[in-house]
Amino acid sequence: MLKKSAEQTSAKMSIIGADMIVEGNIRAKETVRVEGNVTGDVETEGTVTISSTAHIKGNIKGSCIVIGGILEGDLVCSGKTEVISTGKVFGNMHTRSLIVDENAVFQGQCVMNEEEVVSRMKTEEALNGKEEK
Repeated sequence: MLKKSAEQTSAKMSIIGADMIVEGNIRAKETVRVEGNVTGDVETEGTVTISSTAHIKGNIKGSCIVIGGILEGDLVCSGKTEVISTGKVFGNMHTRSLIVDENAVFQGQCVMNEEEVVSRMKTEEALNGKEEK
């Protein structure tokens, strides 16, 4: 079971339920909690929480990321990334700080440099802006 932080309980939250299957990208301004299956990217200005029942095939981006399920894809986090004991990450990380609990799985590369993370986020935002036009 994932612990709820003060930020998660006080902010608006979008939830992908355990029995849901989403095929496509998800974009939100608030916290996103994934309990089901997502094939596509998840992007938010807030926290991304991937519960132990969740499976994501795609990239994720957020200000704080907690992984308790399976992520098959890369992640970009401007703050703290935490892979709890039930979490499995198969992909690369760009994050400011990283916590990997005992029994968690992380297969990939990790860049932990604030300047690199900010630079990458700005580059992705610029590319997304050009794609939308």
